[in-house]
Amino acid sequence: MNRRLGLFALFLAGVALAGWEGTHLLERSLALRAQEALSGSFGCAVRLNGLSIDWLRRVIVMTGLSVTCPLSGPPDKARGQEGEGVPPLLSIARLEARFEPLSLLDRVVEVDWLAVSGGRVQAVSAEAGDNFRAFLLRWISGIRPKGLSASATIRRISFSDTDVSLLFPSRGSGVTLHASRALLRPNLFMNRFRLEIPSGSLSASLSGRTIVSSALRATASFARGGVSDLEVVASSPGGRLRVAGQVLSFDREPQASLFVRGRLALSSLAPLFPDPPPLGGSLAFRGYLHGEMNRLKARSVVTSPSLTLGSQTLSGVRIILSLVPGILRADPVRLTAGTTGIEGKVVAKFAGATPEAEVVLREQGRNPLLGPFSATASGRLGLPSRPEEWEGFFRDLGRLARLSPLEKAS
Repeated sequence: MNRRLGLFALFLAGVALAGWEGTHLLERSLALRAQEALSGSFGCAVRLNGLSIDWLRRVIVMTGLSVTCPLSGPPDKARGQEGEGVPPLLSIARLEARFEPLSLLDRVVEVDWLAVSGGRVQAVSAEAGDNFRAFLLRWISGIRPKGLSASATIRRISFSDTDVSLLFPSRGSGVTLHASRALLRPNLFMNRFRLEIPSGSLSASLSGRTIVSSALRATASFARGGVSDLEVVASSPGGRLRVAGQVLSFDREPQASLFVRGRLALSSLAPLFPDPPPLGGSLAFRGYLHGEMNRLKARSVVTSPSLTLGSQTLSGVRIILSLVPGILRADPVRLTAGTTGIEGKVVAKFAGATPEAEVVLREQGRNPLLGPFSATASGRLGLPSRPEEWEGFFRDLGRLARLSPLEKAS
């Protein structure tokens, strides 16, 4: 009897060992096949640090997944720069997927849920091209990874500690949406997705300096290579921003149609400047942006009852801004400085070797000695290329309008 029990125990141990070794062989095989299939189909370098299968929990775990795509653009610009300093388009610290084991034998693998933690999407737009359009074009066109014959349906995708960034390295600027938690719901055909971000933040960088919102919520629908029904609401003690609309045609040149509305406290801009003057008051704005992302057109109305710039107080501020590629126009500009009313226009031209602003201002007021007066001032001012130079630009603009110069904060 004892001999039979011993043989049975040995048999069970052998089965367990064979299953354990078989699982490890399957894990290594799946990891290798996934890397080769994704790399070959999308033209990107794929890395996967680890893959494991928990058959009892029906969970597959991937760690250290990254997809790095070269910059793609005009051949004369992209040549020789593919992959140089380009961050991964996608990186995921940990990905878990709960699957239905029997579906592995079918052509459609059923995934109950997929959880992503520590995810990073970094879309780079540089002079040599971008690292996302070629990937999206293949994805949207329905390219299937080579060697993976089965497709998958996913009921729910959750995210934690995940970032989506659009970076412009040549300008030293970028925008990052951080989701503390988010939920993505696909349809049955996996060609339409609904995103909900109940908790997160929004940050914007300029020349290495960053401002961050304290709270963010967002919703969007993804289908046919675009984002529809987009709404992003970011708020902080320094203001509130609401963006609503759509961004389409990511497989070509992204086309945007966005309504923007919000309020901004000038003091919240201080982190962008190395030594800002005293800033006070807030701006209210509403506007519309449309067109190709790299050639956006926009129109906005900016108002404020009162602003403080250094030692100068401005009231009754109303500016109509319009943007076309290479030109930002503020026309008209209306405000009151003390007892002087100022009206005019500022046309900033960014193209060319020396970007500059053309300024025309008309002033009306009352001088204690001379009585009522009217004067016109005009000139050209060089446009700053770095945040620390903007203080000097506004000081020169104030001098042109014969306002007192801005004082630096003590």
